[in-house]
Amino acid sequence: MAYEAVDSLQQTLLLILQRHDDHVITPTVKQQIVSIHDKAVVLQFNLKRFPEKETIREVANATEEIIEYLFSPQNLSDNGSIDPTVKLSYQLGKLAEKLESTVGYVIDHCKMKDEQIARALVDENPSDSPSIHPTTIATDRDFLVGFDEDIIQLRSRLIGHDGRKVLPIVGMAGIGKSTLAKYIYDDPFITFHFDIQAWVTISQDYSTASILSQLRASVKAKADGVGRELLKEIEAEDVEILQILWGRRYLIVIDDMWCVEAWDHIRWLFPETTSGSNIIITTRLIDVATYAATSRYIHMMHCLDEEQSWRLFQHKLFGDQDCPLELQTVGKKVVKGCGGLPLSIVIVAGILSGIPRTPNLWQQIEGNDGKLGTILSLSYNHLPPHLKECFLYMAGFPKDYEIHASELVKLWVAEGFLECQKFKCVEEVAEECLEDLIKQSLVLVTSRKSDGKPKSCRLHCMVRDFCVRHAGQENILLSVMDYFPTHILRRHFLPQVLQNHHCISVSWHDLQLRDSTHSSCTTSIICIPHRGYRPKGSVENFTSLRVLHVLRRNDHSYWELGQVFELINLTYLASSISDSIVPPAISKLKNLQTLIIYRFGVQLPVDIWRLRQLRHLIAFSFHPLPLPKGATPSLENLQTLSMATNFVCSERMMDMISNIKKLGICYSEEKFGAGYHIDNLIHLLKLEKLKLEMHSSFVPRLKPVFPPSLKKLELSGEWISWRDMTIVGSLPNLQVLKLKNYACSGEHWETIEGEFLVDN
Repeated sequence: MAYEAVDSLQQTLLLILQRHDDHVITPTVKQQIVSIHDKAVVLQFNLKRFPEKETIREVANATEEIIEYLFSPQNLSDNGSIDPTVKLSYQLGKLAEKLESTVGYVIDHCKMKDEQIARALVDENPSDSPSIHPTTIATDRDFLVGFDEDIIQLRSRLIGHDGRKVLPIVGMAGIGKSTLAKYIYDDPFITFHFDIQAWVTISQDYSTASILSQLRASVKAKADGVGRELLKEIEAEDVEILQILWGRRYLIVIDDMWCVEAWDHIRWLFPETTSGSNIIITTRLIDVATYAATSRYIHMMHCLDEEQSWRLFQHKLFGDQDCPLELQTVGKKVVKGCGGLPLSIVIVAGILSGIPRTPNLWQQIEGNDGKLGTILSLSYNHLPPHLKECFLYMAGFPKDYEIHASELVKLWVAEGFLECQKFKCVEEVAEECLEDLIKQSLVLVTSRKSDGKPKSCRLHCMVRDFCVRHAGQENILLSVMDYFPTHILRRHFLPQVLQNHHCISVSWHDLQLRDSTHSSCTTSIICIPHRGYRPKGSVENFTSLRVLHVLRRNDHSYWELGQVFELINLTYLASSISDSIVPPAISKLKNLQTLIIYRFGVQLPVDIWRLRQLRHLIAFSFHPLPLPKGATPSLENLQTLSMATNFVCSERMMDMISNIKKLGICYSEEKFGAGYHIDNLIHLLKLEKLKLEMHSSFVPRLKPVFPPSLKKLELSGEWISWRDMTIVGSLPNLQVLKLKNYACSGEHWETIEGEFLVDN
């Protein structure tokens, strides 16, 4: 309770005043204690009128915690460099200043409340009091919203450990890494705990000499007034930073680190023998954080939610007042466009503060400007050329669209952005590129697969704005709907656009303009279907088209297959189709590498085996694949086949797809038997992922054998008895096992020691 917390603080202060220790309780210290006690009384007096009593309780508890620490033997011990009484007086003075700001905040609110009540009595029209959301003890620094848990976590990790700890803070540009670090750095409790503090900004262009200069200046600024001996050491030019820090508990913040080499160049400056010392590193790069961290803990920043974003916006623009009612609707739309990015919200608030406060003018403000773009440019310029191409290509997906990682990887491969590396296929290289962009904090992971790899991802709206601009400027991809937001503009400019851009992102509706859709230049189309809009597509005039990707949405838009099969340069096709039966004409697509069909029950012709370049064959479900008669070359490049219904695993079929890595099979026949030759799966020596579904009413007792190469196995339906699970447990490379819908028969599973020993 708040009252008890404030009362406990007062009692603690009174007990300290009663101590018979003139060496510690000097007249100056006594006067400071009395001043803090008076402030506690004021808090208690105004407690009933202040709505956020939990905040008062936290302030009182934190203050009492600091007081008890200040007068502890640990803090009062003479370490030979700073007079304990001088240090104590300085610490109490800082605490009194901090508490004074809180008391002033409470008094101002209560006065405002009283004035509102008085006006209400005069007008006989009571008004609601403004919503107050104090989040921290401090009110004289930037308003910190949504960082409450971050502050608690970081404070707990900075105190009470042995040795020297390196604690990284990671997040995308503008998310508040440096703001959070600065708050922790200036926190009075943290300041009291450490003997020395320093702040250094690294950035991309750095030098050891500059870092040393920053360290010395920062240590001096933070240490001023603490002790003369320390200041003399700092001011002495022949004394190194290492000597100054040695034997003292220090906190160093290294802001905006971009590479592991920078850490290697400066880590020797900070002695590891000093117990309880900490180094905070802020970075956009997960690799840098992982390299420098002394433990597995890395503090990941998060975007603000809608309520937190609105609070920050109101504070920056209106202070302690609420946003006027006539501006709230448009204001919340503007804030929502910032995507929870603190820097973007602050920038937009700054723009709006300089214009008249009218709804019409506010509607013209976008959630971005050149300042944020400049910040994002640092991350972008840091990328190697192939990653820049992959990143800018993502401009083709709509705002807030959740991108399937597997499809993005296949698109990058189809566009030729990447090449095979030694012992790695091009898809593996592409997966690593996606992880790199995630580590750079440019791409956000929205979900992960059971093996930890990204399952889906998206671009933050501010990052996407940057991506769209640069993708267009560098002629990587033109997002037509972003550059020409209305249908009338697109109808007018689309013919010219198509003649000048190889790769475009365009709406399905715009491709119905047959008089406009003529291009021998366009090689790639990412098509965005409109819900409820279901005409046939027209791509017959895109004679050079290599990539045709329709976003996967719940509609039934489709292409005229006769047109598509004339596009002999196609290497990638992902779309729904008008009929479940795929005609033999598909064999014309000799260069096709990826075929994705958004449909169940797809019937493929035997001619599918003539597509020798095919790497990925995917549909919601395929009817049984027909085998050609006579000698036919195998699909030696095929890596993915999913989902194949009632798939017969004959020896010949296994030979035809011998290099496959991912296989999904569903059996739905009324009776499932030995005729499907499941045991032949053991011959697929490169198979890494296997998904088996059973929807049969009669299943004989199975004892399947799986290839030792398996890394992931998913079983659904009765495939194996619990007693035979040793078959699965003995797979040497298995990392992920999913059992669904009564996948195993029997009552219980008795595990055996020595199984599932793969080192992940």
